[in-house]
Amino acid sequence: MTGASATQVGEDPLVTESRRRILAAAERLIGVHGIEKVRLRDIAREAGFSIGKIQHYFDNRDEIIEAMLSAASMRRVEEWATFANDIDDPTAKMVSLLEHAITDRERCTVWLATTSVASRNEQFIPDVARIYEAWRAKLTDVIEAGRRDGTFHPTAPVDEAADGIISTIDGLMSAVAVGLPDYTPERNTRMLRHIAGLLLGTTLEPTRADSDADSGSATQ
Repeated sequence: MTGASATQVGEDPLVTESRRRILAAAERLIGVHGIEKVRLRDIAREAGFSIGKIQHYFDNRDEIIEAMLSAASMRRVEEWATFANDIDDPTAKMVSLLEHAITDRERCTVWLATTSVASRNEQFIPDVARIYEAWRAKLTDVIEAGRRDGTFHPTAPVDEAADGIISTIDGLMSAVAVGLPDYTPERNTRMLRHIAGLLLGTTLEPTRADSDADSGSATQ
């Protein structure tokens, strides 16, 4: 089962809410414990359901995990894209997207689990491809806007510049997911701005909030 099939068209609202609670419980547990340690009874306990009720909606633990990973990863990409919706300036848009690309370890852990499942299950690859395309579409729109107004001077084709930024985000998310200590939020954002700036032929300045955060950490 994939995220697209987790909620059926015309489904009873109570069924929809029950599925949502089950998938949200699985997401929380995987974000904390990793995919291998989460069992069906853990999901049932976290969701506040009996195992029998959960099996009314999903056949087994793996079906829950697959549905959750697809739905959660796509939802998080859509949420990420909204951080630039109310910003007109391409540079400010790009900086906002970069600052919100890697927000917490749970998000990174879920994404790492998503790609891990896809690497072992071919039927899951279209879901991952759809998520990458959503990332690419948002970044490409911002890069094109900056190129048109002369703000950005991409050093590679626009789609490849977007993929270069995505690859950097991907690598940093993996480092955060496994808990490497050097990959702090402030350092990750600085690296993202620097690498994106090189790809876009510009300098991406931090926002005031980011500057204040960096200054605060430097004085502690």
